[in-house]
Amino acid sequence: MKVKNRRIVEAWNKTDPSIEAERRMLDGILADAHRINAANRKEDFMQKQPVYKYRPHRRFAAVVIAALLMLALAGTAFAIYRFCMKDLAGPTSQIGAEEVRTLSLNGLKGSPEYEAAQEWEAHIHAWYAAGENLAAPDLVPDAYSEYNAFSREAKGTLDGILQKYGLKMHAAPVDLSSLDALYSALGVSGFMPAAGSNGEYPVSGRLYEDATFSFNSAAALPSGVDLRYQFYRFAKGSLTRTGFLIADADALDEWTYPTAGGVNVLLAIGANKSILAADLDNGFVFINVLAGTENGNINANSFGAKAITKADLEAFADSFGFPVIDSLAK
Repeated sequence: MKVKNRRIVEAWNKTDPSIEAERRMLDGILADAHRINAANRKEDFMQKQPVYKYRPHRRFAAVVIAALLMLALAGTAFAIYRFCMKDLAGPTSQIGAEEVRTLSLNGLKGSPEYEAAQEWEAHIHAWYAAGENLAAPDLVPDAYSEYNAFSREAKGTLDGILQKYGLKMHAAPVDLSSLDALYSALGVSGFMPAAGSNGEYPVSGRLYEDATFSFNSAAALPSGVDLRYQFYRFAKGSLTRTGFLIADADALDEWTYPTAGGVNVLLAIGANKSILAADLDNGFVFINVLAGTENGNINANSFGAKAITKADLEAFADSFGFPVIDSLAK
């Protein structure tokens, strides 16, 4: 069951339960529904016994209605919290002496795109550590080069992963230098927020044949903040090599937000980084926001963006045309 009533979603979000609390709540709801079903069966049995002369039709109807309401509530909760940040967790990575946690950009844990990306990156790192699969000085770029598959072994391994997960490989991308160029290439009028001042942040992007694309830009928020962000849209059915984003999911405050366009998205905000993720029918959207609650104007990673609030992040989410994004190259 999908929830389209924004007031219900907002009311649920205001309770602000933890993820574990939500799951315990749902377990309780389903257990209650199970007990009611058992009670229904007992009622059926009792009605067949001639010794009982009362007619519990009203009570039975009330029990059935209660069961349906509980199951509807359970379906509602599942629809609202379809996924969380832990479903985007990537592998730990070593940077010097420090072990850092990462997020996957390609999709949700368990999806073909996520699992294939994890497997391929593990091979890439193993070859790099062994000094193998290195690009030759006279390399002629091809489709495999986009995936850092240079040796015969690497190309064969990549083909095997694609076949295993039923995915296809991209052709060479087209480089973009403006939002207008992106819209023109996709044949749409627009779906991104109004461009803000990007300062020293470079505006650029790459577009693949199936409308998979990445784009770095800035958005002008209603609060007056110019927000820098990195937008990724991955078409389902393709493997895109992006690497992983260094971020600790446990350090982010996350919640599900129903956008003005009727799409539920996952938002997360931290001290100097924020995330927007949306699992659409035809693609997965991941947005790395270069600002958080504490970065001010001194964090180099934010390119001078001011600190933001949860309301800013929600306004940012409302500014995207997700139905248009999901219809690209459909």
